[in-house]
Amino acid sequence: MDREDSVVGDLALRVGYQLRRVDLLSMNALTEDVAKLGVPPGRATALVYIQRNPGGDQAALGRALSINPASAMALVNNLVAQGAVERRAGRDRRSNALHLTDAGQRLHDEVVEAIADHDARFFQTLTTAERAELYRLLVKVREANSATAPRTTPMTRAILRRIK
Repeated sequence: MDREDSVVGDLALRVGYQLRRVDLLSMNALTEDVAKLGVPPGRATALVYIQRNPGGDQAALGRALSINPASAMALVNNLVAQGAVERRAGRDRRSNALHLTDAGQRLHDEVVEAIADHDARFFQTLTTAERAELYRLLVKVREANSATAPRTTPMTRAILRRIK
């Protein structure tokens, strides 16, 4: 147990605790990496989603990112203002189809490269086999718990953020 872990005692021996610590370190570093491109992580994820789902609407994007409709609209508005996404006529009069612009495709490619570079740097202390095994184990745990995990709605998450 290192000095930082000793302050929480036996809690530091829990896999979930260590996983959360690693997640915080990784996401903080990733946030800095993609910020250099002018894209916070949420927008980066939205770019990847829109590129993989051209013509999808804002509601589907919000569901995919587990964010409320107002946050999805703000996210899309920011990407539109940035010149990365354009709204086109959707499946009905109430929806818009989201598409990457040429600039958005270039930004998407830069984001994907930055994420891959971050991943390589952050996990460089692991061998290729160890990274593959960690990935396999994390997917196994996630899949085993996805069906039984309590569902939190965007509203519940917003309330919980306010409580913290």
